[in-house]
Order: sequence, then structure tokens, then C-alpha cells
Amino acid sequence: MQIKYDRSIVNLPQSILKYFKEPTNQATLSEVDQRLLKGYNHIALVVLDGLGLNLLNLHQAETSFLRSKFETTLSSVFPPTTAAATTALLTGLTPYESGYLGWFQYFKEADIHYTIFMNEDYYDPKKAIPKDFYKRYLKRDTIFDRIAKTRKAKTKQFFPKKVDKQGYDTFDEGLKRMIEFQKNNQKTLSYLYSIEPDAAQHQYGITSKEVSEALKSLDTSLKAAAEKLPKDTLLLITADHGLIDIEPIHLFDYHDITSTFEHLPAGEPRATQFFIKDGMQEYFIGFFNEHFSEYFNLYTKEEFLSKKLLGEGEKSPLIDECLGDFIAIAKDRFIFKLSDEKSHLAHHAGMTKGELDVPLFILERKD
Repeated sequence: MQIKYDRSIVNLPQSILKYFKEPTNQATLSEVDQRLLKGYNHIALVVLDGLGLNLLNLHQAETSFLRSKFETTLSSVFPPTTAAATTALLTGLTPYESGYLGWFQYFKEADIHYTIFMNEDYYDPKKAIPKDFYKRYLKRDTIFDRIAKTRKAKTKQFFPKKVDKQGYDTFDEGLKRMIEFQKNNQKTLSYLYSIEPDAAQHQYGITSKEVSEALKSLDTSLKAAAEKLPKDTLLLITADHGLIDIEPIHLFDYHDITSTFEHLPAGEPRATQFFIKDGMQEYFIGFFNEHFSEYFNLYTKEEFLSKKLLGEGEKSPLIDECLGDFIAIAKDRFIFKLSDEKSHLAHHAGMTKGELDVPLFILERKD
């Protein structure tokens, strides 16, 4: 499946930048551009983590609020995972530009498998992280930073307490805070992030009743909030990626493969980067394909980059700093188990439609 970087979540923030007459470096979305031509005092982007298009077909009734506001299908980025995809939504940068390559990345200079949103080493959480590591390597200006500097609108981002200690306790509270911010300012640009339905899918699987209940709760909350939005508001709702149910493979049980490692793998369990000892590359390829060719496509770094799965634009220095010698991308439901943590029942970062296709919903309130 090829990612459509002209019809992706990268293009949504590009449309917002265009509306505020800020420079863009990727295509915009015609559906959003047409709505914005009407002019709005309040623009809000709500991101429901893990709400793939597949969930609408599994759990959403035709009469649901979200269904009634469905506009089109967008593609996530590669890898379709929170670190890379929410960064794309916040910045308008492809992963090729941002350098966000997975949940955790190997930094050669510091010899750290850095878990981006946890500020710790993936394999050794007690390992010391250099001061200001995130700021040095991974801090990116968001579209909200850019618009705030122009003073064309007041901007604010709303996160749950799991992400931000000062954040909201419940999704309803987050929506309430966002609406209060809009009503207290003449022109606003808001971003609201929800960890659901991603969290429920990881824990219970995509077809579970718990996921169905989480989706119904989000739908109910959004419907109630829509009635309280101030006049002249455009509400854009989308997701960073979808998930599929998975089956784990214990990678470290395969000692012929692990014997070729220069460093432990990085990236994602379904888009795994391998760092191989000099002179062992052919052995690694042979061992890997012997065991896993049915489940994963294996690419050299050069082959992977030539496919432009990360998108295009100005190349981030982190591509050369962090990207592995080989990248294995899951074909179907399989996933490498890379730690002793409890296995998820559903996951993402592969190349299936369930992981890449996300919906865009649009709500206009003009009167």
C-alpha cells in the first residue's frame, strides 16, 4: 500500500497554515481549504488517537454523530505511530522532515535507545539521559507556535493528564476547557488530543466491547460539545493512525539473528530497525528471511529511503543519525516482541489499511 502524502494528515495542518497566510511546504486539502474560504474566528483540531477508519465500520452506527460529520479518508504517515503521526499533525512535517521515525530511536552519538515521549532509554529506563536531550534533537516548531508568533490568533493545546501534568482529567473536561478558551478570545486556533480509542484497542483488541464503549463515549462527548461551540467555529476531527489485532513473535528467541546485532533494534515492533555488525550483513539477511520472510518485508536503508515511505521535503539530520541499516515492515498481523512488557492485543506502525486509513470529520458552526 502506497502512502498518499498529498492526501494525508500532513496536509491538514498545511491547510491551516495557508488560511493564516503562512508559508506551506506540502500540499493542502481542498475540502478544508474550501471550508476555510468562508472565514472563521475559531478553528479547532481534535485528534482521537488510534481512530482508524476500520473502527467506524466495526463500531459506529450510521446515525452516530461522527458518521454524520464524515468528510473523507486521509492517509497517516509512515510509520503510522503516535510519535511520528501526531508530530505530523502538529507541525505539518513529514517524518522525512521531522526525523520522527518511531516510538523509540537509536542515537549513535549518545548510545541511547530514546523513547521520545517518555524521556528514557527503551531497554534501560534507569540509564542517564543527557540534559535537554529532547530539546537538542527533537524539539520542533508547531503550526501553533508559528501562528502565535504572528498574533493572528490565540493558540492553545489541550492534553490529558497522562501526557501533561496540568492537563485535563476527562475528555469532557478537555472539550470544556477548549470551548472556554474559544469564548474568551476573539480569534483562536486550538488543538485537543485524546488517548482514546488507542488505549482501549491496545489493551482489549479492536473488535472488543471496551473499544465500542470508548468510541460511543467519544461520540457522545463530541455531540454535546458541538452544541456549545461558539458561533463562527470550524471543528476538524481526525486521528493519527489506526490499529489492527496482532500476533507477537519473540525476536530474541532467534539467537542466529541476534548474534549479528551491533546494537539492539529500534523504531517499532511492526516497523523495526536493525543495526548490524560489519561483515555480518549477508548473514543477517539470510537468517532473517529464513525465519520471517513470510511475515515481514526486509529493506536495506537505501531501499527503504528510495521508496519515500517517510515522505519528502528537507531531509532531517536524524535520518542519518538514527535510521537503522535494515528496516523490517510487517506484512500482516505479526509483530516483534522487543521487551518483557505485557503484550498488546492490537498495535500499529505497519503498512495495512487498518493502520494507515484515518477519517476526517468536519463540523461548521456559522450561525
